[in-house]
Amino acid sequence: MNLRSFPYKWTCFVGAIFLSSLLWSAAMLDGFSFVLALISSFCLLTSIIASIVLALAQRSKVSLYRILMNITVCLLFFPVTRLGNFLRERLFLMHLAKFQEVTDSLIADQRSKSHSEVFVAGAQLPSTYSSLHVANWALITFTKENVTVRYVSRDSSALGHRGYMYRSDDNSAALSRDFPRLGYKRIAPHWFFFSD
Repeated sequence: MNLRSFPYKWTCFVGAIFLSSLLWSAAMLDGFSFVLALISSFCLLTSIIASIVLALAQRSKVSLYRILMNITVCLLFFPVTRLGNFLRERLFLMHLAKFQEVTDSLIADQRSKSHSEVFVAGAQLPSTYSSLHVANWALITFTKENVTVRYVSRDSSALGHRGYMYRSDDNSAALSRDFPRLGYKRIAPHWFFFSD
């Protein structure tokens, strides 16, 4: 059977595009992948509505199978999102040494500029760290007790921020207690994913 005679080709194509863009959006957290996921979601919704209309008009097995395929794609939403989150964590761990390097550099640079013990500063990331999948700036908070550096993901908006945070007072025991499944106790401490 060739593709031209396959009755579900557009339903499969739209479903595959939707799931791929969802995976990319969850893994990369950038603005372009978010827009692509939004467009593909609209296409999937259109496909679902068209399948329902065709099923009501034709009442055939082909129409029923088309609806079932759309339902299957919708049911794969959460597993694909979880897979994207897992890939995002793996990408973060792959670049952990670079995050530690740029964090040390930013903290030293901001400390040399300020004479106060307590302050908040925004710092520009050097262009050599553009592969870190975060915005090109970081927010650094200095207090008497510790230093916090927040790296915001590229898809952050006024509705919420996601990214990575370094705190100088964290320890490996606290990280392994807070994130037992992610295995953070086996890597350099002070790093974790946050969302609010």
